[in-house]
Amino acid sequence: MFTKINKALHMTFFKGMVDLFDLLGVAMVLAVAWYMHFLTTPLSALHFFHGAQGYWMTTFPAVGIISTLSAVASITSTRFIAKQYNLGNWISWINVIFAGLLDFGFGNMGAWLTYPISVVTNYLPTRMKEWTENKTPKKAKWYVVFPLIIVAFALSFGLNYLGYELCHWPVNTVYYLASITFGLALTADVLNIFKVQDQWYFWSIYNFANFGKALTQGNFANVGKYSYYIVNSLWAVVSWAKKPKQELDTVKVDSNK
Repeated sequence: MFTKINKALHMTFFKGMVDLFDLLGVAMVLAVAWYMHFLTTPLSALHFFHGAQGYWMTTFPAVGIISTLSAVASITSTRFIAKQYNLGNWISWINVIFAGLLDFGFGNMGAWLTYPISVVTNYLPTRMKEWTENKTPKKAKWYVVFPLIIVAFALSFGLNYLGYELCHWPVNTVYYLASITFGLALTADVLNIFKVQDQWYFWSIYNFANFGKALTQGNFANVGKYSYYIVNSLWAVVSWAKKPKQELDTVKVDSNK
């Protein structure tokens, strides 16, 4: 049955880009958001609109709808990137703008300083030949990754602390979780610019950390999203490490010479 569904999906507009596992991710986000009554969340649930009155603030589910759609867009982009489609990078950098606004609204006071960097690092892959020419993923050198990790985490903790200070907001659990997750994301995003397969090790850790952050913030659309992401990142670690069939055939021919 699953094979038949996938064949039917391959005949759609996306022509093989979408499969049953992609739809499972979307279904998980919608199911968790609905079960936890998150879809009906209004603007007054956010810190900045607490106590606000009126239909658009207390009744219309703006936060629930936008956050759930953002989570769906995030899942779509991540799956496309995992399958090495550059379209995923295009969806990702646009969605990061909405994700940043939501994250700030849910209490991450450093988001207004860190997410602009994420917009840039998510946009750059769309212009790189590694993606536009669909080149084979490469391995990273430890002497490149190690300094990158140090710079990413120093920048993350520093910018988030500055954001909290300027917003006169006390350093809390969200600060530490946001600093850790942005440090991991920045490291992985830079590696993704050059289509480096090692990025998925960082995304795996990032997804576990963001799962805890989403629970702390009460963003249940993201709880469903990161539950799915944990599986997807582990799948990508394996799939990106495999050599494409064309490359394997070349190696085989060379060995027979």
